[in-house]
Amino acid sequence: MSELLKIAICEDETDQRNILIKSLDESNIKNTYSIFANGEDLLADFKQGEYDLILMDIYMGSELTGVETIKLIRKKDKDVPVAFVTTSKDHALESYRLSAMKYIEKPYSKESIEDILHLALLKKNDVPALFVQRNGACERVPFANIIYMEQQMHKVFICLKNEDSFSVYDKLSKLKDQLPENGFFVPHKSFAVNLSYVMYIDMDLRCFVMENKINIPIRREFLIMAKKALEDFLFERTRGLMK
Repeated sequence: MSELLKIAICEDETDQRNILIKSLDESNIKNTYSIFANGEDLLADFKQGEYDLILMDIYMGSELTGVETIKLIRKKDKDVPVAFVTTSKDHALESYRLSAMKYIEKPYSKESIEDILHLALLKKNDVPALFVQRNGACERVPFANIIYMEQQMHKVFICLKNEDSFSVYDKLSKLKDQLPENGFFVPHKSFAVNLSYVMYIDMDLRCFVMENKINIPIRREFLIMAKKALEDFLFERTRGLMK
């Protein structure tokens, strides 16, 4: 199965940006990219979990430097891989503190970009995920991004935290077999819920109240089990056994 990397390029110099684009277009690793001329535009567009890699120029002719931009990005997404591209090593220590996976000096080679893509692909493949068939291809959906799944006729609706929710032609009864034993609960034949996004259980209405204000029904016979599952999950998370 060939994975597709989703990449954000943040570079204000047209010639350098074109070098990056050429390297990505010629790469053996499948990728798609969005282009930003400054940190402000990237921040305005950025959603947690949307990108598998950010290629970030440090020195840009805008109010925010690359380092300042990534500091703000880290408040939204502490895990997204970042590679700084720059003309100087002056910010190497700062990039390390921001958990950058790579620091590349210009002019950079096609090989150096390919190395970054391989690292990003390894990191992406290391994240536990649900595999679904979508638009004729196998797509990977990290479990951590799923709020809940719902069977709707012949489709399964997958609600994601970054609002890019979608539906696939499949059966929830089949997809739920991929879910981890801890962290998800099936309160009804039509729903699977990520307990990370549950605010509380409304015992009177018999439903999970989710962070996005959606109520997920719980079958009467599952109500006590649901309450215990949520309590156990929260207890384990406070002990640091779950993320």
